[in-house]
Amino acid sequence: MAVARPRAIPVDKGASKPATVRFGFTAEDFPISSTFAVFLDRVTGNQVFDAEDRDWGDQITEKMESGLRGGDDLHSFVAKAQEASDRAFATPVGKALTAKAYNVFAALLVGNRTFLSELQSKNRFIFVVSAPRHGGSYLTKELLRALGKNHTHYPSYFIHDGFPDTRYDWISHDGMEVLPMTRRTIQQCAEWIVMADWFFREDFPISGLRTIPKKATKAIYEARFFRDVFGLHAEYVVPVRHPVAACISLIDKAGGLPPNGNFPEQPRSAIERWVLDAWASDGVGSKAVATMPYFTAYLHYWNRYFQLLATNGLLRNNPKVTVLPYTADAFETYLQKQHERFQSGKTVEPMHIKKKIEPTHLSWLRQSQPILEDMEKLWASFGKRFPLLEVSGAL
Repeated sequence: MAVARPRAIPVDKGASKPATVRFGFTAEDFPISSTFAVFLDRVTGNQVFDAEDRDWGDQITEKMESGLRGGDDLHSFVAKAQEASDRAFATPVGKALTAKAYNVFAALLVGNRTFLSELQSKNRFIFVVSAPRHGGSYLTKELLRALGKNHTHYPSYFIHDGFPDTRYDWISHDGMEVLPMTRRTIQQCAEWIVMADWFFREDFPISGLRTIPKKATKAIYEARFFRDVFGLHAEYVVPVRHPVAACISLIDKAGGLPPNGNFPEQPRSAIERWVLDAWASDGVGSKAVATMPYFTAYLHYWNRYFQLLATNGLLRNNPKVTVLPYTADAFETYLQKQHERFQSGKTVEPMHIKKKIEPTHLSWLRQSQPILEDMEKLWASFGKRFPLLEVSGAL
């Protein structure tokens, strides 16, 4: 698909209009993401990758994803992604979807108002903007049920929190290569829009709009981009959980505290990688983080996440934000309203909350209290109420 580097071409210098320059890029400069390669592999039935067998919506048996660790594992994955991409492009449907993804990417890159208007006028996106271990998967699953959907029909690479990928830095390493925001967020957002159109291609509008839910943990890093792309009909659900309870849940799913009680220098999951990324953006490397108690390291990530929610444009002047404290009553009440709104004829499935606060966690509670109080003040300065009392009472 790729044979040349970008070229700048002067056009019609002798014309009455000012000279213009046309920039050309090839797929070599903007190769599709590995996630989109997996999608194409599934759609075309080529089966280069094994079928996904985990249930991302199961509150009881869910496990942490360890991700790629480099070496032969990484090289093998890259080779399979390339094979999947090449084989898919050799099929009519794979070629059409790839071309569509590039066309959407171009529209986003130049801010094509006709494309954006059509996208926004036909779709209602509901984004669950959730820090990890805050109930985002449960919310997303129930939103699909409210729409009459079976959540298992929507694979984690499409519906879950890692894709599209956005980060603290404009240019950063994704584990395989260094990528700028154009290659990462804008292109992957285009690919996700194509996937959304595919997975919801047979849906009829509800109240005039096709409704598409999505867990979007990373949307906070480029919140203005997401708001501008998905428009005024987009809704945002923001669950808030106490950092101590969220950290305990993370430790539980990661297999327990490391033997020394400190945060691991080599992350055991994507979430622990995100914790290290938050520190790295503040100039603190993984070796230094590995000298910190686990909760101290995690609390910094939690703090930065909810600070960004306030400051990066998601909350500001946005009437379509619903903030939910992490309680069964708040979650289930909101979700039952969605079942009624979309006339699913179902009742909400109960929310499972494991309370594991023990006397040994009292120091964590004291450590997090000033962070919570500062967060309440920060959110208030942007016109949003941080649910401090509800979150603190839900332990």
